[in-house]
Amino acid sequence: MDLSEVRLISFHYFFRTIILLGFSSYIVILTKTDALQYYIAPRMMIYVKIASVILYIIACFQGYMALRAYWGKPVSCECEQPVSRSTLRNTVAYGLLILPLLIGFLLPNTALSSAMVAAKGMNLSAAKSSIAKQNTDLITDNGASTGVNTSNQSTAAAPSPTTVPPVNNSTAISPIPASSAETPTIAKSDAELQKMFHADNEWDEDFSKIGMILYKKDTIVVKPEIYMEILSSIDLFKNNFIGKKIELTGFVYREENMSKSQFVVGRFAVSCCSADATPYGVMIDFPTAQSYPKDMWVKVTGTIQNGSYNGNDIFTIKATQIEKTATPDSPYIYPNFEPLKELN
Repeated sequence: MDLSEVRLISFHYFFRTIILLGFSSYIVILTKTDALQYYIAPRMMIYVKIASVILYIIACFQGYMALRAYWGKPVSCECEQPVSRSTLRNTVAYGLLILPLLIGFLLPNTALSSAMVAAKGMNLSAAKSSIAKQNTDLITDNGASTGVNTSNQSTAAAPSPTTVPPVNNSTAISPIPASSAETPTIAKSDAELQKMFHADNEWDEDFSKIGMILYKKDTIVVKPEIYMEILSSIDLFKNNFIGKKIELTGFVYREENMSKSQFVVGRFAVSCCSADATPYGVMIDFPTAQSYPKDMWVKVTGTIQNGSYNGNDIFTIKATQIEKTATPDSPYIYPNFEPLKELN
């Protein structure tokens, strides 16, 4: 083996070492800066962290092989594919790895915003079909789920999601005037509550139980830990919550066709990673809504009202107070398969 071939082999091993160390270091940096949550759901983080350790070990081995090649010692058993001498082939092969690594290091780590909502469309109904999909993903990983069942029957029974399309040709929402909605009277017995929150099938039982607990509260606080579960329960039994006080936090999203008194408070629901992120929100009606720009995080307090959008019934919030708030440390929401524990 001549000197040029030795140097070529050594170069390839060194280059692979740098790339592997780059990916391993990038994961470590994301973890240290709490930016990993922008890309991966909490339940997946442990696997990514383990991967960074494995990449580091492989990088060390590649570095060892590079040194052996540089010293002229055997680095293989003559059974592996020889390194390519084609400049074009090597550039393409290594470029496919270097490009995403450079993008990761050079671009800022930020949470998804209104720009992504405009591309995907905002869901104005917390349809159970979305949670069913997330549960399906969890069943694939863990083999079982303690949350809402994900069978086809569950999906069929779920209300269709109402979406703000990314184009500006939709009909504006028409909320029912606040004066026409009465604050619900608290049921006097569990039997009355069970009748009000009757589950049509076994897949709605969790939402029924959540609804009964929420109904007893003076103010429904939409906690990030069970954001989708609370909104799904309200959406499923919305007639029982008309006039009920509610409080939730999210970022401002607005379409051009919305009136000056309307905007959506939304959050991204993530099951596995940011690639499957889906925006969900609630339409807000407030006289000075126009003064709140897109992507500003706000806490909205108001009452639940009936409304319609593109012929679909949805619930809206007649806001009484809107406060600017800081972006939360964890901006996304995730499926919770034991939501009742968060309410008890």
